[in-house]
Amino acid sequence: MQYIQKRDQLHGPKTSPKALSAAGRGYLAKEAYSDALDFFEKANDRDGIAEVKKVALAQGDSFLLFRLQRFDRKLVTEADWQAAASKAESLKKDSMAAFARKQLAPADDKGKTEGEKPLEEA
Repeated sequence: MQYIQKRDQLHGPKTSPKALSAAGRGYLAKEAYSDALDFFEKANDRDGIAEVKKVALAQGDSFLLFRLQRFDRKLVTEADWQAAASKAESLKKDSMAAFARKQLAPADDKGKTEGEKPLEEA
């Protein structure tokens, strides 16, 4: 599907959740997981979203996991981030593994670069 058609289907006011889910399944079959997730989120298709999560974990895809977490914070657990990091490492996806591990850091450590000192008060 071309971009304009995809956009119109995804954001069209007359597109039913059923049609959105069907399009998402089509993208899933084509292994276009990010596109599939766009449609599943719009349709609020929890089964489709769960399928994308399975793929993300199986492939160590921290980008997809982050999108899932952004959609619903309860979808991605600490164990999911750990599993994704381990899988990404085993597949030599170093940046994906590093991103997943960063999600495991305490909230006050996120955003800091390793070896970087926090600003000290005078």
